Amino acid sequence: MTAQLSRNALLYLLAAFSACVLLLAIFLPWWLLPAAGFCVLWRFLIFGGRLSFPSAWVKLLLVLLSGAALFFQYGFSVSLDIFVMLLLLGFSLKLLELYHQDAAQLLLYLAFFVLMTVFLFEQKPFYVLLVFMAVVLVLAAMVAVQSADSTLQVKWLQPLRKACFIFVLALPVMLFMFVVMPRLPPLWAMPLQAKHAKTGMSDSISPGDIASLAQSADLVFRATFSDGVPNRHELYWYGLILDRFDGVRWTASCSDCREQWSNTGALSQKNTVGNLYQVILEPHGNKWLYTLNPSQISNAAVWMNQDNIFRYERDLNQRQLYEAVYVKKTASAGLVLQDEKKYLQLPDAGNARARALARQWRNESPDAQGVIQKSLDFYHSSFSYTLQPPVLGEQRIDDFLFDTRSGFCEHFASSFVFLMRAAGVPARVVVGYMGGEIHEPDKYVVVRQYDAHAWAEVWMPDAGWVPVDPTAAVAPERIDLGFFDAFSRNKNFSIDGSLAVFRNISFLNSMRLQFEHFNYLWVRWVLNYEDSEQQQLLKKIGLLSPLRLAIWSGAGVALIFLSLCLYLYWREWWSTHESRATRRYRLLCHAYARCGIERLAVETPLQYAEKVSAANCPGAESFLLLSKQYYAWLYMDNSLQNAEPADGFFSMSCRLYWQLLLYIFRIKFFFISTPK
Repeated sequence: MTAQLSRNALLYLLAAFSACVLLLAIFLPWWLLPAAGFCVLWRFLIFGGRLSFPSAWVKLLLVLLSGAALFFQYGFSVSLDIFVMLLLLGFSLKLLELYHQDAAQLLLYLAFFVLMTVFLFEQKPFYVLLVFMAVVLVLAAMVAVQSADSTLQVKWLQPLRKACFIFVLALPVMLFMFVVMPRLPPLWAMPLQAKHAKTGMSDSISPGDIASLAQSADLVFRATFSDGVPNRHELYWYGLILDRFDGVRWTASCSDCREQWSNTGALSQKNTVGNLYQVILEPHGNKWLYTLNPSQISNAAVWMNQDNIFRYERDLNQRQLYEAVYVKKTASAGLVLQDEKKYLQLPDAGNARARALARQWRNESPDAQGVIQKSLDFYHSSFSYTLQPPVLGEQRIDDFLFDTRSGFCEHFASSFVFLMRAAGVPARVVVGYMGGEIHEPDKYVVVRQYDAHAWAEVWMPDAGWVPVDPTAAVAPERIDLGFFDAFSRNKNFSIDGSLAVFRNISFLNSMRLQFEHFNYLWVRWVLNYEDSEQQQLLKKIGLLSPLRLAIWSGAGVALIFLSLCLYLYWREWWSTHESRATRRYRLLCHAYARCGIERLAVETPLQYAEKVSAANCPGAESFLLLSKQYYAWLYMDNSLQNAEPADGFFSMSCRLYWQLLLYIFRIKFFFISTPK
């Protein structure tokens, strides 16, 4: 029958259980922590004899309550959050059945699966370190479960030391497997509800939408450039183009029209001249990608339309890496607008004052460029940029242009496009991100949610679609400095919990930049170590062929095994190897034995020294003193065994040994030279 779980083993197990639950508690509903704490408390009361193990009916009731809580939290939706939560609830309820070692061992095996689910929510280096620490704690609990309680009472830290040793031995194997194991795609993809909650950009905007993103410092993507980061004024990251206005919101008229999208897999970047850049996009639960315009992508999983807007083949529920080439736009004569009516569309009625103002500008200007300039001068003269724009009424464009005159980027972009269309100039709204935090030495840009931006594009017959940013006419510092540097001191700007708040403190900002760079390297070389990167690495080190990989793998395993054997042999030899003082004392004993005074096995060093002294052997007084020093050192505290005997022990013993050898040599020489 399996042995009962000991007290110390239970403490180790509960510590490992708590570490697993705490790592996931911040990503899951708040009631998970009280539920797990309830199970831990019940198990403690069982151990103390105040409660008994739950009966079958109580277990059934707890399962039903857990199922009801899951239903009220998630309803009928299907996501990985539900399955992780279900795993954790079962993991917690299993505590109430722990009595024998085999049940505890099963729970600890399950703990490894629980720890793996942490990486579904977060994969930053800090969380990897926390998971590794929790793994060590689980290993320690496994050692404690299999250890005798009498041993744990004396050496209660021994399981933790053994767990650290096991983990260190496993690290090289883990690194080797990470480098050489094939990168297989997932069998299926399922969204996390937490990821959807972080989605920043939407496929439609209304005045005030993007302003809410300005209070978030969540990472959107990182971009690395081969030829250096372009000028800040060129960092307009296109995400969506919105061309339909219903009086309240701007939307895309045909975002899912299959005929307008073409696959980029057949395109080639070899002959494209431009700045190659690589984007590591965080999961946002939608399909669109962010690129500079115009760009070119060659990827079978990416689609593009005629406006040079790109999207992925499926929703991005995990981090995605893609490459593009940024080509500076050149003017081409004879461009034709394919659907002018779509880009002049406005509601049949509403915002009469804005329509009248646009017609006035059109009558006063000979061409579209004149209308654009009058509009920008209008914004520059009497508008202000604010992080908390006032509420608008039903006639939103009129209210903004003639009453409040204070807004955010989408207010300016939306009203500008309305004015252009009312004046007969084809225009549309573009949403995406502008700028980012530039790391010039490392040639990469970090874009966060507060960099969200909206601007406009107008159609010019000789140049095509030309970007126009009316925000630059109102708040040029937003474009020149970036959003954070321009408005971080604004009283309405708040991004609590982000390291970006230290950007104005030189020392802390330097540390923050180093941390950001480390995070970038972690994402680039660890989290995005995909099949192509693996093939390149294996090719460089000559392990691309299966035969070479098998040979080097076998050699590595053999080397590790041989090193382990040598270590075990060395440890055994060291534990039985005599000390330097014992070796010196033994040589003196052998020398006196050659003089006729042998040491018996039952004699202590002091007893043998007295026998040598009684026999009037040479150096008896010195040997007695050395024996006393050796005796004192031999039986002192075990913690001082590495210390040397009293001063002069080794030098005195060496002199006495050579004196005895000389004495023995003289005796032998005397007997040889004496006539028979």
